[in-house]
Amino acid sequence: MMNDIDIKSLWKGQQAPVADLSAIRKKIKRFRLRRIGEAYAVIMLMILAIVFGAVIWICWTPLLRVTKVGITLLSIGFMLPALSYGRLLRLYYGLKIDSTNIDYIDNLLRIKKREYRQQHLILNLYFFFLSIGFALYGYEYTFFHSFYWGIIAYSILLLWIALNWFVFRPRIIRKRNHKFYDFMRHIESHREQLLE
Repeated sequence: MMNDIDIKSLWKGQQAPVADLSAIRKKIKRFRLRRIGEAYAVIMLMILAIVFGAVIWICWTPLLRVTKVGITLLSIGFMLPALSYGRLLRLYYGLKIDSTNIDYIDNLLRIKKREYRQQHLILNLYFFFLSIGFALYGYEYTFFHSFYWGIIAYSILLLWIALNWFVFRPRIIRKRNHKFYDFMRHIESHREQLLE
């Protein structure tokens, strides 16, 4: 019995599995909408915090100039993420359904660079301005109280600042990096097919 099976020709003739580009586009669309929603939420929260600081300044007139400087530094700290997310919104809106695959990848890489900058520079500046601002803002309220209550208030404030710097900030950065890099790894794995 003769078997004329040419394994090499069968191997070459088989079809390679093609990635489902519609699934990739849906994932990009979900990513885009989620990031746009996050950006709007952060911008609105920062604007509310700035308005709240202005209300404190106007309604409860601070007696010391240090308190006004603290409120100003807090407002600057709240403006930084709002401005940064505003810039990111332009890039998120650049991820349109009708754009080419190359434009998708280019915009994703721009967003990746901008988010890296945002997380490492803007987030550090944000926490720095908030730390200094709260320290200066709280000075007036501890100034008119006893030394004992001042120590307690600043101890709590320093504990809160340390918690923000060493617990919350690294978690926020790690969580955002993990989500974004998983998404980018998925896109990069199908890059050749997207570029076709």
